[in-house]
Amino acid sequence: MIASFSINKNEVTNIFFEEIKNNAKAVIPIALLVLILNFFVGVESKLLVNFLLGCVGVILGLAVFLTGVEMSISKIGTMMGEFLARFNSIVAVIIFGVFIGFIISVAEPDLLILANEITSAVGLAPQVIVMIISLGVGIMISIGLFRIFKEIRLSALMIGIYAIIFVLMIFADNFGHAIAFDASGATTGAMTTPFIIALGLGVASLKGDLSEDDSFGLVGIASAGPIIAGILMSLSIDPANVEIAEAAHKSALISGITNASFAIVPITLVFYLMNYLYFKIDKEELKDISIGLFYTYIGLIVFLTSVEGGFMELARVMGEALSDSKLLPLIAFVLGLLVVLAEPAVAVLSEQVEDVTGGSIPRKLILRALSIGVAFAVMLAIFRIKIEGFALWMVIVPGFMISLILSRKVPQIFVGIAFDSGGVASGPMTATFILAFCQGVAGNIADGFGVIAFVAMMPVITIMILGALFKGER
Repeated sequence: MIASFSINKNEVTNIFFEEIKNNAKAVIPIALLVLILNFFVGVESKLLVNFLLGCVGVILGLAVFLTGVEMSISKIGTMMGEFLARFNSIVAVIIFGVFIGFIISVAEPDLLILANEITSAVGLAPQVIVMIISLGVGIMISIGLFRIFKEIRLSALMIGIYAIIFVLMIFADNFGHAIAFDASGATTGAMTTPFIIALGLGVASLKGDLSEDDSFGLVGIASAGPIIAGILMSLSIDPANVEIAEAAHKSALISGITNASFAIVPITLVFYLMNYLYFKIDKEELKDISIGLFYTYIGLIVFLTSVEGGFMELARVMGEALSDSKLLPLIAFVLGLLVVLAEPAVAVLSEQVEDVTGGSIPRKLILRALSIGVAFAVMLAIFRIKIEGFALWMVIVPGFMISLILSRKVPQIFVGIAFDSGGVASGPMTATFILAFCQGVAGNIADGFGVIAFVAMMPVITIMILGALFKGER
């Protein structure tokens, strides 16, 4: 029997207005910072107007999107998790995990955006890039589900996975490292994260002895797959073909509709098929989830259109204008501090953490820790662009080494939250606004890669340190 889900109109309204309030608190500071910087940069009036309209679109789009996620995607993920947990064969769990991980990752808007950026630099078809990266996600989700069933210690598994990654990094160049780690951050975005979190919770809850340690970590494991897949993919790219080029301009609305359609249609079809064959939920619940999927779709269109049409273009122009400013590192720090709060997946994760821990780890504490970590990450990305010979691996390898060492010394729930947070912090806002800003600073697309990698890494260290402090207080 599949768990029953229902939500009334008052609850939907309350969720929507709560998200409006939260999103406004996140976006308005970014808008104010841009307006202040505009006094020194002086961008075109049309570009500034598009940005301000984009801010309104982001607030409304995120509110509709997150309301839809609450009504549909999270519930579908939980049902999928329960479905997986009922398999007698672990082989069946692994196969289904690869399939559903591939389907949801192919649909991730962040990955589609990044794939288009990579295509403009190396000429590899974006569909090929998306499929290679998504296969890595699917395989890692299966490994993560296998870990939950077999009760494998998360820290031990992550040490093994990153040992493989570090060995593969020896054979790839700096550009390969950048696109691989950027793909990792971009994969776990607004669509993928709530689904994977709910999938993990659904499987963990049916083991019979649900523990906090099993509730998190699947997103972190999944985000390691694109790194391995990305490095292997980069080995097939001829460095001579890496171009210094500008991305072709596309209609933000058409791009938003296309990406949102890719995001919603595959998982919607899979859900309706599985409901017909297995879930068989009642008509009222099916209606609620269907409405939620529609909200998610419309919200994603508004959000992606607003981000690409208002945020990316202005961010690239501002990056170019501020590239020689002595205050650039400080500006990057403040941008990182603010932008992460507008990431929809960060809100989903922080709420899940507070719920699962019964409030012992407050939502605000997670948000503050992530903000500080991402702020340092964006600043480091700027230093990497401006300092010749500053390679990505010089920060990535020591950073993850520190995280893996700390993972053996902090409560295991923090290990899961830390690796999950690395994925969710690098969502739509990072894959668009911050990436475009860094590309503007670099003066080209290729040298702008790597910022998502830093953003995905720093929260892991930050949450690990938070876990050490939390353990000390206890």
